[in-house]
Amino acid sequence: EPDQWLLVNGFVVTKVDNSDDVRSFNAKFKEPSIVLYRETTSGAAGNKGKDEATSDEPRDTMVPVSVMETKSISNGHGPNLSISDLMNLPTQGDLVAIDAEFVCVQPEESIISSSGSKEITSEPRNALARLSIIDCRTDDVIVDDYVLPREPVVDYLTRFSGIRQNDLDVSESPHHLVTPQEAYLKVRLLMERGCIFVGHGLSQDFRVINICIPPNQIIDTAEIFHQPNQRYISLRYLTNYALGRDMQQEVHDSIEDARAAHELYMKALSLKEEGKFDDYLMRLYAHGHRTQFKLGVVNDK
Repeated sequence: EPDQWLLVNGFVVTKVDNSDDVRSFNAKFKEPSIVLYRETTSGAAGNKGKDEATSDEPRDTMVPVSVMETKSISNGHGPNLSISDLMNLPTQGDLVAIDAEFVCVQPEESIISSSGSKEITSEPRNALARLSIIDCRTDDVIVDDYVLPREPVVDYLTRFSGIRQNDLDVSESPHHLVTPQEAYLKVRLLMERGCIFVGHGLSQDFRVINICIPPNQIIDTAEIFHQPNQRYISLRYLTNYALGRDMQQEVHDSIEDARAAHELYMKALSLKEEGKFDDYLMRLYAHGHRTQFKLGVVNDK
């Protein structure tokens, strides 16, 4: 309907019956946001030829390269990037491996119903706590930022994230500590430059980062190594089976995760070129069902 307003709340879209709720700026549930549009079908952009539009030259970006030069909140130091690194950032069609770690800023809330069953009244909410990005051309780490959440952390999820309290402490953190906005802009810059992101379970990562990446710029190994109507396989199990090594036995490391995802993608490409991928995937799931997807470096591939 032309005059129908819609409320978009995350991935939930509902109709709004009261237009006053739309036009008011003092509603407590509202958070200011900016939507950016770029015209691509007319003017200079629309006059580009096909060869020019699909060339390997860097795209024009709205985000400046200078966003990569953030200074740490904790110690004032800049990132370990040289001028040549900034001049040679990955661009159109280049692969970058990415992994993100999170902490919990809102715990799950639930009640026990009259029947004795648990009913969740509020889902847990996570915030970005570490962002690691590797240039797959050189295997160099171009981003490894710890991210200071805007809300108090209620659970550092150390078992899964490797994040500890002092990692995000402004006065104690030994890491390159940045704001969520600064971390977001780095991902946005690489997206605008046309980079292709390789990782494992990227939909969750991008959702918490709060960015929408075009599907043709995403390579997700969780989807590649997945059979329809089957469970998704963890990165650690895949690395153990396909690459023959265990990972993160003591300290969780997002750089290691990003590298492993890239290696798994290259492994999949090799198997597909040899015409062996489908059979390999069947044996992967067969082994997983036999072992209940428990870890242990395998020798029966």
